[in-house]
Amino acid sequence: LLFPSILALIAIIGATRFISRSIADEFDYFMEKLNKTKAINNDAFIHMESSIEFSQLSNVYNQTLSRIHALSEKIHEQILTKNIEIESLQAQINPHFLYNTLNCISGLVDMDRKEECHHALTALADIERMSLKGKPFSTIEEALYYVKEYTYIQKLRFGDNLSILIDIPKSLYHYYIPKLIIQPLIENAVIHGTSKISDKGIIALLGSTDGINLQICVKDNGPGFSREFLEDFSKSFQQKPATSYGIYNIDKRLKLYYGEDHGLILQNNENSGACIIVRLPLKLVEKPIEKAGNLK
Repeated sequence: LLFPSILALIAIIGATRFISRSIADEFDYFMEKLNKTKAINNDAFIHMESSIEFSQLSNVYNQTLSRIHALSEKIHEQILTKNIEIESLQAQINPHFLYNTLNCISGLVDMDRKEECHHALTALADIERMSLKGKPFSTIEEALYYVKEYTYIQKLRFGDNLSILIDIPKSLYHYYIPKLIIQPLIENAVIHGTSKISDKGIIALLGSTDGINLQICVKDNGPGFSREFLEDFSKSFQQKPATSYGIYNIDKRLKLYYGEDHGLILQNNENSGACIIVRLPLKLVEKPIEKAGNLK
């Protein structure tokens, strides 16, 4: 009885060691495949037929990879759609600004103000170069440079009848914002605000932060927004409106970049005039819409 028992024990120990070794080899192979997987493709899937447990595990893993791949493709598609929409919105602003500025320069030519016309054309070229080239973000300091260039053009047109005041703390200059945000709002304040009154037009550009969000406010002393326009702002701007393309584009772009909690807030001043508040996150670095990881 002792001899068969010893043989049985040896057989059990041998079988146990063989099974343990097989499981360890399968586990090592599984972990090696996981560590080598950098992209979801045909090489990333694991095919194991040696044991029921690892075969089931590999099937679950492969199904998870397939779901991640499908989700990644959907995210990429959404990102591409957003990028295309943002570029389209930005492109819609440029011709509008160009048309109004060329009208202003045309007036300078008629008045034979050659030096101012040359400066205005240089300023226009700088602004257009900025809008058409480079990255989609700029620091507030860079944005203010182009605002001042635009202000120069408008001051040539309206003279002493227009004052544009800038009060943004230098501590905010190094934060990043999307391009073509501030200048179109000042243009809107000129066209729909100060140019509609007989008194001197005043536009104020203000900046502040609560440590988390950045607020840029453009105020004017024009007639202000109508009650109907303010009431319909959020509802009608879900789709492209018939007027106020600049405001629509900026609000839409900010929401595409940062979400529905950010964008434009429209209101009237206590005394007179309109106020548009730009609300966006406080960013020390450029923050374009990023691709969803390295998945392919």
